[in-house]
Amino acid sequence: MSYAPVFKSHACAFGEACEGSGNSVRYLFSNLYEWMLSDEIKEKTTFLGNSCNGISMVEDSLNPENFRIIKKLFEKNKPRVFYMQNYHPLNNYVANLARKNGCAFLYHVHEPYVPNKKVFGWFKRYWLYLFEFFQGELLKNTTTAIVSSHKASELFDLKYPQYLQKKVLIPLMFEDLGSSYQNLQEREYITFIGPPVRSKNPEKFLEMVDFSNKRNMALKFLLISRWKIKESSYIKENLEIFDKKNITDEIFGQLIGKSIAVVVPYRQDTQSSALLISYMYGTPVISSNTGGLPEFVRHKETGYLLDCEADVEDWVEGVLYVRQNFSRLSNNSRKYFEDNFSGKNWKKYLNLLNCRLGEEY
Repeated sequence: MSYAPVFKSHACAFGEACEGSGNSVRYLFSNLYEWMLSDEIKEKTTFLGNSCNGISMVEDSLNPENFRIIKKLFEKNKPRVFYMQNYHPLNNYVANLARKNGCAFLYHVHEPYVPNKKVFGWFKRYWLYLFEFFQGELLKNTTTAIVSSHKASELFDLKYPQYLQKKVLIPLMFEDLGSSYQNLQEREYITFIGPPVRSKNPEKFLEMVDFSNKRNMALKFLLISRWKIKESSYIKENLEIFDKKNITDEIFGQLIGKSIAVVVPYRQDTQSSALLISYMYGTPVISSNTGGLPEFVRHKETGYLLDCEADVEDWVEGVLYVRQNFSRLSNNSRKYFEDNFSGKNWKKYLNLLNCRLGEEY
């Protein structure tokens, strides 16, 4: 119900797996997702609100019409399981309805707890305190909590020790859109997937651009963002900016498919969709070893791992390593995605969810 493009892929991958196990599936999406969805998915979708940030989420949660739509959805479809892909203030209402109707409520906890909130700006820092409190309230009515990394599981236990229901660890799953984007001859970019917020450490990426330019290394860099980039600090030689509000799966795939590597210098993250989507397109990553990221980067096998604060020379050395060993790392990355994060893998996890989704039902 809260708009962030990658959640569409997570939700549709889960829905496809459920249908493959003989379940009927309906979707609940914010109206902001409509442009991304196929006609087939739209026919199964109820659209609700326009949530994309804290303010619009509050507005949608105060709109009586949205409560009516959700209640009607339960009355009409009588769901046995409700899987919530991300947090929204209306989740508490949904969870209460689920409990009253004997419906299992599954909640994917993408960000359980951020111990070091200083890596974020002041607004996001205080928003996280509120978010963690309300998330704790939601968990009181959650049948099964889903986390996607060992680090996330550890942080969940640290923040919510009072949670006594089921918790399962299931990797992030995506629709597999990358099987046709592995053409070595077209690879040219070193890419950063935005938006360039402070926690993603875009400053390190810009240092790499400057380092390359000063030494005439002839590396080409690309920044992809659905936010408009206005800061003059991003206007640099050999840095191309692709900033567009609505980036289709096809365009995004073309950009990542033209990349030698994706740079993930994050200061804080328990897992990263940007990292795993890169693997989808056979693109290795150059990543910091912060949070849960080392769980998903095999050093010199699917990418290159460094300390977040390592010198820029070390980060560029990672670029050169990936470029020199691209064919091997690309094949490894694609296979790693197929074996672990492609939506087809959802089926082997359905029976862990403690609800009527598994094949035995």
